[in-house]
Amino acid sequence: MQLGSSATQVFYHLLDLNEEEKQQALQQLEQDAPDVYRALTPLIQPHEHEPFTALLGFHANHATEIPLDLSNQLIDKYQLTHELGRGGMGVVYAAYRADETFEQQLAIKFIQPSLTQVLGKKALFDEAQLLARLNHPCIAKVFDGGVHQDSVYIVMEKVEGLTLDAFLQQHHLDTRAKLTLFRYLCQAIEHAHHNQVLHADIKPENILIDQDVRPKLLDFNLTQKVSTQASQSGQVGLVAFSERYASPEQKSGGYLTQQSDLYSLGKILHLLFPQVGKHSDLRFILDKATQAKAEQRYQSVSELRADIENMLACRPISLKQHIPLYTTKRLIQRRPVPSLLLTLLVMSGMLFTSTLMTKNRQLQQEKLIAENMMYEVTSLMFHTKGNEMANLSVNSMLEITRRRILSNPDIPKHIKQKMLLAMITPTPEKHAVEANCQENCRQPESKW
Repeated sequence: MQLGSSATQVFYHLLDLNEEEKQQALQQLEQDAPDVYRALTPLIQPHEHEPFTALLGFHANHATEIPLDLSNQLIDKYQLTHELGRGGMGVVYAAYRADETFEQQLAIKFIQPSLTQVLGKKALFDEAQLLARLNHPCIAKVFDGGVHQDSVYIVMEKVEGLTLDAFLQQHHLDTRAKLTLFRYLCQAIEHAHHNQVLHADIKPENILIDQDVRPKLLDFNLTQKVSTQASQSGQVGLVAFSERYASPEQKSGGYLTQQSDLYSLGKILHLLFPQVGKHSDLRFILDKATQAKAEQRYQSVSELRADIENMLACRPISLKQHIPLYTTKRLIQRRPVPSLLLTLLVMSGMLFTSTLMTKNRQLQQEKLIAENMMYEVTSLMFHTKGNEMANLSVNSMLEITRRRILSNPDIPKHIKQKMLLAMITPTPEKHAVEANCQENCRQPESKW
């Protein structure tokens, strides 16, 4: 508990403490910050023997003149029917318009009079007006407001559905459905931030899911803005939050920013996916969104939403684009058929190129061998001594050539077989060459 916190911050901090811790905190508060302690006195001492954990209910019932049950009462032009629920800030009733001008099913939230005294009616109405400007299908609309017996009330859209945690218990959603639902939440918070409004209390109880699996955000904090900054007056908005889903800076009484809502969204995402792989996209997103330091989280909800949409489309998320082959893997998952065809095309091209190169090498080798054999035959015919050449028959020349082919280690076996087969195959051309050679060999030598 920080000494610079406002009375409302201290009030909600004390709500989370057990009895012994509360007493110690109150004693310390009285010594260190008597002004804050005196401001809290109307709230924390409605009865000296009343348990502190029942403070809000006791104060609503005894410290004000508003009846415990407003069911079936007519307030202004609204007919209340029954209670929908109650919490730390007030009570919510189902209602409809009694003047019959419009047929509307409404929910009317009555702020605790004690909190109205602390915060001021004008501040509450100003923030309610800001909420009324929000126009998003996933945000419960604010229509009107007023005062009844010193209690400010806000007239809102009545949403039919189950709270997020109850919905998850009763329905099984696959991964895609959960991601789509979470994307709707991100879009709603993004819209609120764009209009300078923080939610500041994102939790399953404030998210209703309708029959189309669409979320509706309820209970925006009426005194928080995106531009919340430390001010000279030291005034800070009311900090009502859930311990499990609140950001570290919210728990410590610090000033809230977009990253505070972003942290809570990360916790909601973890509720949707309680078990995720160590190296999965969701693990990276969860770790980024729920960093202890606000500056280490996503810079905006739009960045978080973009990565969720990347997951839905099998595109690479921003946090893993540096990992080798990750982008290629996502491309294959996103477009399996074109990727397969492209892979086959590349492999076919590589095979064709490899075959062509092998064939060219064989042709070059055969050409070199042919040139070598031509040299051998020419050498045999023209570099043999005259008498030796005269006594050689064609068969002898072929035999010598055959031996040279067989003894040449540079000639591959399959080429040797082709050459030898060509040499032993009888053809008319071979007989003509042999006859011509014998005739020339019988001619007398020139006397010149």
